[in-house]
Amino acid sequence: MKNYYYDLWEDLENFPQYWCYVIIGGRNTGKTYSALKGAKDRGRPFVFIKRTMDDVDLLCAGSGKLGSKQNEFALDLSPFAPINRDDGDTIKPFKIRKGLGGFWRTNEEGLPTGPAVGTLLAMNAGAKYKGFDMSDNELMIFDEFIPQPWERVMRKEGDMLMDLYKTISRDREHRGRDPLKLVLLANATRASNPVMNTLEITDDVVQMDLQNLEFTPMEERGIFIHRLPDSGRFYDREKDSAIYKAMANTAWGQMALENSFAYDDFSNVQKARLKGAVPLYSIIYKREHWYVYARAGQIIVTKSPFNARKKVYDLNRDNGQRAFRRHRYLELLERTTMDQVLYETYTMYDVLTNFPDYFKA
Repeated sequence: MKNYYYDLWEDLENFPQYWCYVIIGGRNTGKTYSALKGAKDRGRPFVFIKRTMDDVDLLCAGSGKLGSKQNEFALDLSPFAPINRDDGDTIKPFKIRKGLGGFWRTNEEGLPTGPAVGTLLAMNAGAKYKGFDMSDNELMIFDEFIPQPWERVMRKEGDMLMDLYKTISRDREHRGRDPLKLVLLANATRASNPVMNTLEITDDVVQMDLQNLEFTPMEERGIFIHRLPDSGRFYDREKDSAIYKAMANTAWGQMALENSFAYDDFSNVQKARLKGAVPLYSIIYKREHWYVYARAGQIIVTKSPFNARKKVYDLNRDNGQRAFRRHRYLELLERTTMDQVLYETYTMYDVLTNFPDYFKA
């Protein structure tokens, strides 16, 4: 229902110039449903990405391996199950080999028939299938790209995703075709996550949350970020449910119902005045330079440069990481816990206070 559930295809068709669409928030508002139903209805081939091979096995559990007869008593855990229910369709996922499967319509015997509607692929299996040509796919959909707080994921998952994008895209643009569209779908659980960190959009998304912004179109980079707003009708129905009545004022309730990164602390993230501040040292992280000042018992980490010749910690180098860990990390962490440090961006706060998570000794 329009204005009740979210429709991804309104974004794809109203803003076709982007290659990457980041859709965040709106639990149970139809992100995955609209992505797959829209691709099916329009005949647009896609690759549906899950995080692990076990995730692919789980989705295919109710259908089995390609060529096998479907067990009529098996649970249907496919993301197409609600679409089949509403459209009277018969699309099921079937496993081809470890971490690789596809979606097919099934016949009366439960066997796949006709061409595949889409491909199912585990991200951590992508390297195994580099020889496969999947470049005819028009969309690459990564569902639940922000991990839950209790999930353990690889630090380099974002880099792995970009490499998988190149593998699937191949030479599409060299052959005059439109870029492969990457669609990232997730609930607002953790602001710092491998995919957004690799895309270097974490600070943009945090600012959207702090300022309650719905759209951030990054024209030059071709990235479109949509923080889903609350649908009044959906919100009113959802907040009257039993679980939300009980959990509305909890961190989980804020994350799930209010569309906010309730598990993240942004209190140290703010821009500070530098009048009277004394330069201490600077930090290089990726392509950015961060400058650290002291003022009236407070530490300020900012992008505003100073001209003084001070120690530089280059975190792009192993020796720079070791030197920062030895000489600055624990002091900065302790001062932060005492609310004596202000960081201009959330990335600064996250990298410098969770240093061991980013840089292994």
